[in-house]
Amino acid sequence: MCALYSKTAEELGISVAPAQARSDVGLVYSSSLAETLVTVGNLAEFDVQRHPGVVSGHFSEEAIYAACLDWLFTSPVADRQPKAGSRVTERDVAAIMATTVMFDGMDRSFGGDQSRDLAIKYLHDHVVPRLHGTYDDKVGRDLFHAAAVLCEVIGYMTYDSERHALAQRYFIQALRLAKEAGSPAYGAFVLTTMSHQAMYLGRPQQALRLAEAARQSYTGTHVATVQTEAAMHAARAYAALGDEASTTQALLAAERSFALQDPATGPDWASHWGETVFAAFAGATWLDLAKPGQARPHLVRAAQDANGQARRVVYSAAQLARLAMLDGDAEQAAAHAMTAADAAAGLESKRSTKVVRDLHLDFKEQANAQPIQAFLARAHDLLAE
Repeated sequence: MCALYSKTAEELGISVAPAQARSDVGLVYSSSLAETLVTVGNLAEFDVQRHPGVVSGHFSEEAIYAACLDWLFTSPVADRQPKAGSRVTERDVAAIMATTVMFDGMDRSFGGDQSRDLAIKYLHDHVVPRLHGTYDDKVGRDLFHAAAVLCEVIGYMTYDSERHALAQRYFIQALRLAKEAGSPAYGAFVLTTMSHQAMYLGRPQQALRLAEAARQSYTGTHVATVQTEAAMHAARAYAALGDEASTTQALLAAERSFALQDPATGPDWASHWGETVFAAFAGATWLDLAKPGQARPHLVRAAQDANGQARRVVYSAAQLARLAMLDGDAEQAAAHAMTAADAAAGLESKRSTKVVRDLHLDFKEQANAQPIQAFLARAHDLLAE
């Protein structure tokens, strides 16, 4: 690992003077732009310092609901006072966007822990000062959008690192910055990411509310990906709640909006939503409903197209392993589980490790099957690292 990741805050060039951090730093969606920019800066600084009042704590369901309501109904207050002598240009914004794409790619390829510290430092050192600079309305909107995307990417890295309370702070600030950018589509996209996290944490009712908030807040068709993802997350939540009829309706809605997508004209932040992601979500949804026949073609498609992104390999292989167990095929289940374990071993992704841990727990009941024993031994070695 690069030595930079283990450096102290002092070595990273960030002030470590004693500071008091409110426990709600980043959890409040402020109507005030000035307060929001201070919050984003404080959040990044306290994160790098690993301030216990910020980086630890419990996931707040109340903060999520409050942020949703504020996103939907609160008007922003443009009370920012720019700092003289710091002119921001479109070139600066383009640099932020390009750097964010790089961090996003590293997250998808190597896991959230691989470059999270670098992304936070970039936010603190390069983006926050520009947010306080001078710029015209067009550059300002583009800058706020770029900052929102970076906060969402950092939030996702943090989520992948299993630091859920900290991740939601970045998601909430991404949501607020999207409002300032005048980007309802991206704000709705952030809400779907929050729904994804809630579902992962076993909170399907909360995931459903977030998905529905996303669908309500962006009804346009220019970025059809937003409606697709919102409907698919609603389907996953309904399936977890055992509501098959509503699940089917949500899947049909996802299919309709997915058919409207045009990858050539969509924004970069939505480019990941293709056939592979759609198949993975649809297959997982049917599997949650214990419908292996409907799940199989989607999961097979997702696994075939997952090459190149190890995290996708982990999840698609794990779903196929569970599908094979439903079929009573221990040998095939073990083969898929081994694929998941091998892919997770090359990632700095605690979520991926948890997938293997969950398979290990599920398959321990089948330990009498010889193929399963081989997987259990492999998983034990991985989890012990």
